[in-house]
Amino acid sequence: MKKILFASTALVAAGMMNAGAAEAADKIKINIGGFSKWYVAGIFQADEFQSVGAGGGTAVNANIAAQTNGSGHKANVNVLGDNEIWFSGDTTLDNGLKVGVFVSLEAGGHTDLSTDVIDASYAWVEGGFGKVMLGTHNNGTALLHVQAPDVSAMAGAGGLAGGYLVSRPSSVMGPNGIVGWTGTLQTTAIVTDDKAEKITYVAPSFYGLTVGASYVPNVTRQDVRVNTADRAQAAGAGALYANTFGPVGLKVSAGVVWADLGAGGVYAEKALVQQAYGTNVSYAGFTLGGSYQRAAQDHGGQKPGSVAGTALNTSLLSAAGDTRGGVVALSTVKGGNQIDFGGYAYDAGLSYASGPYSIGFTYFHSSTIGIVNSTIRNGKDDTIDAYSVGGKYNLGPGVDLVGLAGYVDYKDQRKGSGANAQIDNAYENSGWAVLSGVQLTF
Repeated sequence: MKKILFASTALVAAGMMNAGAAEAADKIKINIGGFSKWYVAGIFQADEFQSVGAGGGTAVNANIAAQTNGSGHKANVNVLGDNEIWFSGDTTLDNGLKVGVFVSLEAGGHTDLSTDVIDASYAWVEGGFGKVMLGTHNNGTALLHVQAPDVSAMAGAGGLAGGYLVSRPSSVMGPNGIVGWTGTLQTTAIVTDDKAEKITYVAPSFYGLTVGASYVPNVTRQDVRVNTADRAQAAGAGALYANTFGPVGLKVSAGVVWADLGAGGVYAEKALVQQAYGTNVSYAGFTLGGSYQRAAQDHGGQKPGSVAGTALNTSLLSAAGDTRGGVVALSTVKGGNQIDFGGYAYDAGLSYASGPYSIGFTYFHSSTIGIVNSTIRNGKDDTIDAYSVGGKYNLGPGVDLVGLAGYVDYKDQRKGSGANAQIDNAYENSGWAVLSGVQLTF
């Protein structure tokens, strides 16, 4: 869940930092903030999926059983939480530069199944030239990205679309779960680097326009204190335009990230390009908006497999998530002897806010093709479709009651190609979810 909160986290953190600036020559003093979010959820999903690995005593292999995120039926009622404590502070130097630090500490709940205690940690310098951030944080493209309205903050990758309510089969990928990359999020934001160590620059706003850029030495490394042989570097840039025209508010964003994953082995010479776009238009309490991301990666004509280049080897298929293994003729792979895989995602939403009340509808769709999609899946894509209605009521400063009702369908396009019904049932899941809870900020 923490991944979906990157935008609000960055904005609130920035406000805390700027509000508590010390006098010139003062040592940095730490301010404390954060959030606590807890929900009670009702979850009702497909019996066929839940029974894989346990239903009727039928035995299936360990790989297929693992795809159900556990065997047997999932409880219909669950308690979900996400909590962080933020430590931040800054000081103003005699030359006018501001220097600060921000650290976010996971504080229980772990609805997102994360085991990383420190969610983000970076130092920053700010002046008339803009702001420079150095450490573990979301890239500049993601920080400026605009998405569809989500009143409950539980419709996207941190909730319904991300598998934290209705279980997502582990074989179903979203555009940020592409083989060879860290992160398995379902979102239009480019967060594939998963807060790997990086340097980010954000320029001062100019008539509503803000631009930012990041360089990531290794997108596959986060909080790893050893050097690796990978040259999985990435760079990206984004822009956000936000302005009002009378009673109409407008936000538009665009960004691109390019990565070189030439680490050798089956992914040698692989590159990835991700593009993301978003817009919101607001008027008289209504906000209408949406966003789109496209990711495409290839091996540039590489011929993995046998020396003759006529087959894909078993290890390559296994790395692509094909639990059945085997050898597939290279001539049947989409694109001939060039291996392409990628995907796209988009969302759309409409919300209305009046006083302490707000309500909204959000739809999310993603479609991803992997190496084995071109053969076993007959060129089809893994898909995710999520529909939700959310509401929020503000009880007071920093205290909100929220609710959500939604439906999601996860589909691996190998559905129908399994050796038996049990295997096929592991390739798809769908269901309804309702939740209510409290979101506190401090």
